[in-house]
Amino acid sequence: MASHPLDFAINPHVYGTPELTALFDEQAVMQRWLDVEAALATAQGELGIIPAEAAAEIARRANIRSIDLDRVREAYGRSRNSLVPLLGGLRQACTGGWGEYVHFGATTQDILDTGEILALRRTLAILYRDLRRVEEICLDLARSHRRTPMVARTHGQQALPFTLGMKVAGWLGEIRRNVERLKRLDQTIGCGQLSGAVGTMAALGPRAMETAERTMELLGLRFDPVPWHTSRDAVAELASIFAIVTMTMARIANEIFALQKTEIGELAEPSARGALASSTMPHKRNPVLCQRVVALSRHVRALAGTISEAMLHEHERDPRSLWAEWLAIPQLCIYTGTTVDMMRRVLAGLEIRTDRMAGNLSRQKSMVTTEWLLFRLSESMGKMAALEKVHSLAALATEKKMPLAEAVLDDRDIGGLFSRDDLALLEHPERYTGLAERIVDQAVRRSEDARQAEPAELTAAGRQGSAAAALSEPDTVQS
Repeated sequence: MASHPLDFAINPHVYGTPELTALFDEQAVMQRWLDVEAALATAQGELGIIPAEAAAEIARRANIRSIDLDRVREAYGRSRNSLVPLLGGLRQACTGGWGEYVHFGATTQDILDTGEILALRRTLAILYRDLRRVEEICLDLARSHRRTPMVARTHGQQALPFTLGMKVAGWLGEIRRNVERLKRLDQTIGCGQLSGAVGTMAALGPRAMETAERTMELLGLRFDPVPWHTSRDAVAELASIFAIVTMTMARIANEIFALQKTEIGELAEPSARGALASSTMPHKRNPVLCQRVVALSRHVRALAGTISEAMLHEHERDPRSLWAEWLAIPQLCIYTGTTVDMMRRVLAGLEIRTDRMAGNLSRQKSMVTTEWLLFRLSESMGKMAALEKVHSLAALATEKKMPLAEAVLDDRDIGGLFSRDDLALLEHPERYTGLAERIVDQAVRRSEDARQAEPAELTAAGRQGSAAAALSEPDTVQS
């Protein structure tokens, strides 16, 4: 019975994607544990630590389809260990008594930690792929709208003219920095765990180091002889970066949400044909995906905090902290990946209403170009005096409902400094966008150069997946 939205079947994938929820499906998690057991047995068989026949049988049977899951389920009802019942199922699946060599010298946390790393590496590959897709969409938007004028807002109020391309360039830079963070993270999170009960590797025997290195090689991971059973900083770093990625998506979503408000109406997320946004107000078109992204970002921040707090371990094993991390990781990964996927869908179909942008830009008419007047006037009377003068003229023009240019020309102190032609820009705010186009072009070029110099996918994570799959080819016989 589904009790969490991630598991819903009638209304699925509201807060997750099929790809990510499948990655953290219970049987997928167990399969990763079996993959680690298969790699361990294979390495030990190659090194002569266990019989080669045992290694081959364990690797052949280390597939969820070879396991009697009903018996494993019953065993979990009697056991409080996360792995032992599954190991029992694997032993029972092995023929010839070779199951006695399953899990030879390892400890439960070795297997679970390494399985978690395999999942995190795959999650990274998905995030990297999808974030680069979002970046590609933003590149197209920035190029297409490098000179599309709109009003910038500060403190929630209209400020100065700039361009939609420049707004998108801000998104683009943040997305690019997140891509770089994921690439660095891919190098730091790829270390598996095989250190034994307290990290001494004693039960693995005299060839323990070779066993561990070969096991991780088969899984596409690295091995560090220093155990990290209680050193969780790499996982906490990942959680922190996932929170940053999610907040970037939330910032973009929040901006679209704000600009889709009826009174502004400059942007709108795509709406599914025939979809009803409200149960009682048929005219409404709600920014549903953007709202979900912001909601998910709040959960990711909380989950990242839980994982950071779980760094506080006692002695050489502390499930109080460890289980807090394990419980948070699936939601963290699914929610983070889902925010990126949702923003990809939003941006790919983003509705851009240039007429509303132009209308809002001219709503205050010449008031949004007072900065230009301020600095032109500063040349003759100094900055602070000019600021006071323009402020008073703007207030006067607003009160009298007259063009600012008229107020300037009528002023006895400065009216003689300008001709009517000199003040024409005040009535054409779309011309006062400074270096916006050049800034957009530089942002686009920077992202394009970075993309050309990097792989289209994180291939290390891809190798890990294929190596694990090769170790656990499905058996045609059910045991």
